[in-house]
Amino acid sequence: MLKLHIHPEDLHHPDRWRPTPTGWATGRSTLTPYSHPCLESRMSMTEGRTLMVIRERVRGRLDWNTSTDYVTADEYTQRAETVHDWPLGFLTIELTAGKARIQASKWGCAPVHLATADGTLRGSWDMLDLVDHVDPGRLDPLSVVRFLTYANYYSSATLLADVVTLTERATATYTGADVQITYPEPGMHALPRELRPDADPVAAFEQVLAGVVDRWEVDPDHTVADVSGGMDSTNVALSLAQLYPGRVGTGAMLLPGAMGKQQRRRRSEFLAHGFGPDHTVEMAEHLPFAPDGPRRRGVPFDPDEGPYAEARDVLLQDYASAGKRVLFTGLGGDEAMKLRRAEREALGLTSHSPLRHVRGVPAFLGPRGRELLPHRFEGAAPLGPTLWSILACFSAIYPQHMRHGIWPITPFAAPEVVRLAESLPAEWRSDKRLLRDRLARAGFSRDVSHPELKETFQEVLDLSMRRHGSRLLRDLLDEGALLVEEGYLDGEELHRSAAEFEATGGRTFDVYRPLILEVGVRSLRGRTRV
Repeated sequence: MLKLHIHPEDLHHPDRWRPTPTGWATGRSTLTPYSHPCLESRMSMTEGRTLMVIRERVRGRLDWNTSTDYVTADEYTQRAETVHDWPLGFLTIELTAGKARIQASKWGCAPVHLATADGTLRGSWDMLDLVDHVDPGRLDPLSVVRFLTYANYYSSATLLADVVTLTERATATYTGADVQITYPEPGMHALPRELRPDADPVAAFEQVLAGVVDRWEVDPDHTVADVSGGMDSTNVALSLAQLYPGRVGTGAMLLPGAMGKQQRRRRSEFLAHGFGPDHTVEMAEHLPFAPDGPRRRGVPFDPDEGPYAEARDVLLQDYASAGKRVLFTGLGGDEAMKLRRAEREALGLTSHSPLRHVRGVPAFLGPRGRELLPHRFEGAAPLGPTLWSILACFSAIYPQHMRHGIWPITPFAAPEVVRLAESLPAEWRSDKRLLRDRLARAGFSRDVSHPELKETFQEVLDLSMRRHGSRLLRDLLDEGALLVEEGYLDGEELHRSAAEFEATGGRTFDVYRPLILEVGVRSLRGRTRV
């Protein structure tokens, strides 16, 4: 939501900020809120104190229009005390003599990343903005191991040792030297409850989701919904169609092969029920690691943005060209519907690591990686009102959308949706029964609610690794992989895994995660290889 640059000398006079065309400034310091119709910002100043708030607009409550107010001490205190009651995402920064305090909301949306260099605090919703101000050669060891082993627990730490993220409800404090992150107390969560005989979970879910979707101040004619065909995005889109018939556009990244044919057929049936224009991109035409792609050219990228960033960028550009400013996504549906370990065991469901293990350790880890593996969960943020796994994605999805002028909205991250899902018995969450039953009740065929094939992006990742990735990994290993030199990866094991993948096409993740992180680290350090 915010980009900032605070020079320590300007902390001596915290109430001398002035408006600028893009935000506020004082001395050598600037505060630049992200400019978007979904957001509003205000600065309140009284003697010796300044409070800046940027927040998501709530429908029907257009209170601000990027204003600067000089208020009494009592009014300032009242504003500071009530800012955290806002029902959507927000970010605050309060400046007092010698101190800046930044706080995030429980939504954790568009998180600000922070770094200090020469005593100056810099922050941005895009971590790539900070790369030139830190040493990209300094990685955070535990973040590296978490990324490689799919243990991406929610944390203020990032892959870059000198960059921290302000996590949900956390506070960052800057006094002219380093910045310190203070975590909040854990949030409360619900346990499954027994349903009354007359309970209707589908109706309750539909009512809660409709209320959440309608909370944001959006223009439906400039809004688009991701509709991949999955249960999560389809349910969000259905609520939008019911609220704004025929006005909200749709879009999707299309799969190849048999899954793609099924996806197109299912989407065609669903989209006939009240949407605007549809936007699509063929994923197979925009594979990661392609010779002419940005990753091979060394364009800096955040590895957390994942393997499908190229196709997603094309789709986002199409949205932006069509005048779309808001995107509703189904992100978080998997997490809201997930089963607890005991529930999975009771239903006879098992889960396995996607990685090959040797003596309980992922085989591709080098000596440093193996040493750090038992500590990979240290420093994790406390569990908040929204689930960890949803929040951990926000650092990646928000920057990619915001670079295109698009504000993403994730209704499944709403605390009330999470509470409702957690309260349901396991059978309603298993295989996303709640979401499927809602679609069936709305009149859609089983092809929409219960497709024969499970549609995943795995085939696209496999295709990319077969065409481009495996060979690139072996070339980088021969050249001298940075993560091997630093002890995180075992070069010989990765050579074996790459050879096995090329021969069998199996165990993609034994080669994918090391490759995307190696290429990403090289891009951040300016090490290119075409």
